[in-house]
Amino acid sequence: MTVHSQPLIGATIDARYRVDAFVARGGMATVYRATDLRLDRTVALKVMHGSLAEDHEFVARFVREARAAAQLSHPAIVGVYDQGEADGFVYLAMEYVDGQTLRDVLKKRGRLTPLEALSVIEPVLEALIAAHNGGFAHRDIKPENVLISTDGRVKVADFGLARAIVTSETTGLTQGLLIGTVAYLAPEQVERGVADARTDVYSAGIVLYESIVGQTPFTGETPMSVAYQHVHAHVPAPSAIRPEIPHQVDELVLTATKQDPTQRFADASDFANSLRTVRSLLPSESPGANSESRTVILDRTESTVTVGPWTTTPVPPSPGSAAAASAAIASAGAATGVLPNAPGMQGPPGGPWVATGSNETTVQPIPEHQVVEAGGNAEPPAPPEQPKQRRPRRFRILIAALVLALIGAATGVGAWAYTKSQIVTVPSLVGMSPAEAKATLAPNDVNLAVAGEDFSATVPKGAILLTDPAAGTTIKRGETVTARTSAGPQTVKLPKVTGLKQAKAEANLRAIGLTAQSSEEFSDSVDKGVVISSDPKTGTVVQVGSAVSLVVSKGPPPVTVPSVVAMDRASAVAKLQSLGLKVSIRNQLPVVVVGRVYSQNPGPGTVIPKGSTVTITLV
Repeated sequence: MTVHSQPLIGATIDARYRVDAFVARGGMATVYRATDLRLDRTVALKVMHGSLAEDHEFVARFVREARAAAQLSHPAIVGVYDQGEADGFVYLAMEYVDGQTLRDVLKKRGRLTPLEALSVIEPVLEALIAAHNGGFAHRDIKPENVLISTDGRVKVADFGLARAIVTSETTGLTQGLLIGTVAYLAPEQVERGVADARTDVYSAGIVLYESIVGQTPFTGETPMSVAYQHVHAHVPAPSAIRPEIPHQVDELVLTATKQDPTQRFADASDFANSLRTVRSLLPSESPGANSESRTVILDRTESTVTVGPWTTTPVPPSPGSAAAASAAIASAGAATGVLPNAPGMQGPPGGPWVATGSNETTVQPIPEHQVVEAGGNAEPPAPPEQPKQRRPRRFRILIAALVLALIGAATGVGAWAYTKSQIVTVPSLVGMSPAEAKATLAPNDVNLAVAGEDFSATVPKGAILLTDPAAGTTIKRGETVTARTSAGPQTVKLPKVTGLKQAKAEANLRAIGLTAQSSEEFSDSVDKGVVISSDPKTGTVVQVGSAVSLVVSKGPPPVTVPSVVAMDRASAVAKLQSLGLKVSIRNQLPVVVVGRVYSQNPGPGTVIPKGSTVTITLV
């Protein structure tokens, strides 16, 4: 099959698709704006790179995934129209969307208001509901895959990455490979490489967090450190960074991003229902607005785009607007990658949408928490010519990733050309000291590099925590295994929570990775609902994930009203006041003769809050 390296502007593919303009180039394909001559409509045409088109197994996988994606039909999902192979090209024809990505919006705005963010995430969840009902998980929800058209519609792209949850075809070559972007990966994706509806819920929760906070909850110098945090750290409440964020939004994010999938929203539908409830409770952000008002965000030209409220009623695209589109939002095979430190996917200056950014990093977890750093949504620069003997490792990794990734891969197909004696298997080094690990690797001429450390509650401080490549991976003699060591358990100093309202105290503890166990007791000196004490006490250094016991005031203890009937005025007043009660005095007759209590209200034996008033009547 012919390898094509030049843009196809002006060409007609398969006697049907006229290529009109370049959109973007990714690791797997180049995307063009094209005209479907048969139906007279504008489409996004993804043309697979020639080197990949020569790999028949990959093409077969590409076709299967395209057919699966084409089954999804929903107004919030970028549609797949056609797939074919003709004139030496393997292509995918998709819906052409005029607009921008959520990433574009966040780059300009920094962050969204809670109402704006909820208005964008709601249709994302509607798209996921449709996919989950069809037996698919997206596996790669992130701002780059959330598209906002110029008419305000929100669509989710790159469902070509999805694999059938129930009927997925898993081969020995692809088993255990994880597709996704590190900043948005659910813990189970990192640990076990599995994905289902709750995995998408987690990723959508991370996107919501980033949209309202302006950053992802976990950052690090390497993809390994970020992935590790997803597994071992709790997502903090957004209000810990942005105190103005309502607690209802906090709870929405925290529930969606629980480490344990069983504690999250059951599915996208459950998430969406809770989101709508929260949105209805938030105050309006503009005069005259209400919970049903549309939310306005910036487009790429600094004008405005109106988003939401979302409706599941399909809105057919206008052929006219497609023809006049000034920008194309379409997948360029760049949602994931496998080459380290690849630059962002680039397009023409000032031209159509392209995906780029520091968050476009993928990992490939295998046993021992292996995480392989990868580049962004991008086609890396052409690699320099290398001696043939240096190619096998890179190409082995490439082929493993390409089999599952419809979007983003690297270049070509390679093959091992070394004898068995040149290949060694990485042993398990977890729990060893770096010196022990070096000694273990030395007989096989494998080097060890320590790249940093991460917190761990299970691996002793200073010991190997994880390696890249992971144990069981085959490498060439002379190569280097990169390891991260344990920093021991992560600890924090307990902040002052006494004197705070219970909800605020618990939120502050969650923000630093602690949990709260609250109990109540009566207090004459501390207002109801305020924390009386904590265990451990303020300033104590505790391990992240620990529970803090809070004692919360129930207010003053109740009082049983005594009998003061027949007592003289002074004695009755003194007795009631000694119990913390107030006294109101009335006269039974116009003129008090005796000055004794004739009756009382409430009556004897009544239990009332301290500070309540007892009325006595004198005669």
